[in-house]
Order: sequence, then C-alpha cells, then structure tokens
Amino acid sequence: MEDRITYRGVLCRLGTYRVKGEDKPALYYIDAPDQQTMFDAGFDEVHYGLWAKILTDEEYAEIKKSALNNG
Repeated sequence: MEDRITYRGVLCRLGTYRVKGEDKPALYYIDAPDQQTMFDAGFDEVHYGLWAKILTDEEYAEIKKSALNNG
C-alpha cells in the first residue's frame, strides 16, 4: 500500500499513533489547499506541531480498500 495518500483533499502519510498503550492507524498531515480543508477532514494537533487524524476501524478499512482498488 502506498504510504502517501489523499484523504478528503488532504495529502497525508499513513502510519500509526500510540493511544492508551495501543497502536492505532493514523494519517499524518503533509499538505492541504487550506487550513479549513484539514480541519474538515478531521485532523487534530495530537502533539505540539504534529497534526494527525486517528482512524476508526471503519475509516482504516475504507482507506485500505481504496488503496487496493487504485494500486
């Protein structure tokens, strides 16, 4: 699976983020046309200067399915 994807208009990198001792799938912000697009896509500042979207199981499955169809 390609690690750089576009999610709701935001260029981001797929990875994991540790939440309460468990690794969760996450998207890390790289670039967006504007700040509002990033906010609308659900990105939050999870650590000072680090913007990410922690994915639900359903969102992660959707991204994996999309990547398989495009790859």
